[in-house]
Amino acid sequence: MIRRGTSRSRRITRRGRRRLLLALMVASIGLSVPIWVPRLLATLPAFQISELRVTGTDHIPPDEIRTLAVTPDASVWDDPATWEERVRTHPMVREATARREGFRTFEIAVVERRAVALVATPELRPVSGDGYVLPLEPSSVSLDLPIVRGPVEMENGFVTDPGVRELIFALARMDRTRSDFMSLVSEVGPAAEGGYRFLLLPGAGAEVVLLPRDQPLCALDRVSIALGQIEDRRVARADARFRGQVVLTRVEER
Repeated sequence: MIRRGTSRSRRITRRGRRRLLLALMVASIGLSVPIWVPRLLATLPAFQISELRVTGTDHIPPDEIRTLAVTPDASVWDDPATWEERVRTHPMVREATARREGFRTFEIAVVERRAVALVATPELRPVSGDGYVLPLEPSSVSLDLPIVRGPVEMENGFVTDPGVRELIFALARMDRTRSDFMSLVSEVGPAAEGGYRFLLLPGAGAEVVLLPRDQPLCALDRVSIALGQIEDRRVARADARFRGQVVLTRVEER
């Protein structure tokens, strides 16, 4: 009886081991399928990308984005996040989003960096609101932008001067909300007495506008109201660096 029980228990143990081994084999196959199946299918022509659309570009050629995003053997199984990372390395690209438009068709939506001013590098180059010098030729592209006066510290195509970065960031905010004013600005730089000095084009209502570094947009609104309340628009300087008021200097008073 003891020997029979021992033999039976051994048979049960062997049977259990077989079942466990079979379960492990099935599990390993199931876990490996998501890894090797896409790699195998990616090599088939039926799963290669047929069309990659590019939207949102103004200055960047779409073919430049396509070449940067995907390789010639790109597949629908590729991770689109990788394409987005590649496109974001372009100095003109601020954001990129890849999305599927069909089984073999994808779209990459690009948000370009917008030029807000010209800085001396030492030649004049367009710069974006986040401090990147953009690969645009001012002579070949229509850029009606103010010139930031004075030398600019830069490194690897990026403005490192804190004061200039603060200024161009303020210009970017003005460009979004007060494009009417920005279209009249010829030059901009730090004022001798503090704040920012804007030199305007002829016929702008004032020759020079002085704004504080703190909340320049609110001060600009006060300037617009003050200039609208005077009959003689021959204003040499509008100084809004004083809290709650604007000091206007007429041309003949200089």
